[in-house]
Amino acid sequence: MPDARTWRRLLLTGAAGEIGSVLRPALRGAATSIRLHDIRPVADVAPGEEAMQGDIALPEVARAAMEGVDCVIHLAGIPRETGGTPEEILHANVIGAHTVFAAAREAGVTRLIFASSNHTIGFHPADRPVGTEERPRPSGLYGASKVWGEALGRLHADKYGMQVACLRIGAFRAKPGNARELGGWISHRDMAQLARRCVEAPDFHFLVLYGVSANTRAKWGGDEAARARIGFVPQDDAEQFAAELERNAPPPGSVAARFHGGSVCELDFRGDPDRIS
Repeated sequence: MPDARTWRRLLLTGAAGEIGSVLRPALRGAATSIRLHDIRPVADVAPGEEAMQGDIALPEVARAAMEGVDCVIHLAGIPRETGGTPEEILHANVIGAHTVFAAAREAGVTRLIFASSNHTIGFHPADRPVGTEERPRPSGLYGASKVWGEALGRLHADKYGMQVACLRIGAFRAKPGNARELGGWISHRDMAQLARRCVEAPDFHFLVLYGVSANTRAKWGGDEAARARIGFVPQDDAEQFAAELERNAPPPGSVAARFHGGSVCELDFRGDPDRIS
């Protein structure tokens, strides 16, 4: 492969969303041209960028978006458990991921960076750390949709030779919003660095990384080799916000306190937490 730092065309799906809007300026110069795609209009297109609009879960839209592309960052989809109905999550995140991977494969895309989520491991008990080798235990339907995306990524790396990085993104905000996020927060600056490092990294096969800042209370890890491979060194720490957030911690013993997925695990919970080990 030619120098991985000079892609011909980079496609950013979900470019008008919360993360996409932050990544856009950080990605300028990472490719000769950058194609911005979203189901909504993309505003303020800069030199070296082009915008496309449509539902990327539709095969004809995905194929058009992939024309001439050799690197993809796939952010498009419903970004949280409460962001849509089960049917909408199925369409945007499950069918959408399949459609994007298939179109990328057909177009000969070399590298695809998939926006996964920490909610793939949400029902692991919060009193112990979780790495990248443990079995998936999604917090809800959103997390389950990201498990599907990671499985597609592994398949496309192993069977089709595509370079795939799955980013288990934590709480992406300008500042953490609650006590749980003191461990799972990722700052705008660190998210931008993570995306750029994945784009610019030397060749790799399949990587799973947690998208979190250098938080003192981080409990997600096991991705040190992958971080080193791409050169990701987060700079920010949520601990600076601890004093104002610690009083908002969920009640001890509650479902939100007992599992890594926090309040998402608690949504519509009908099980027995004592049976979840």
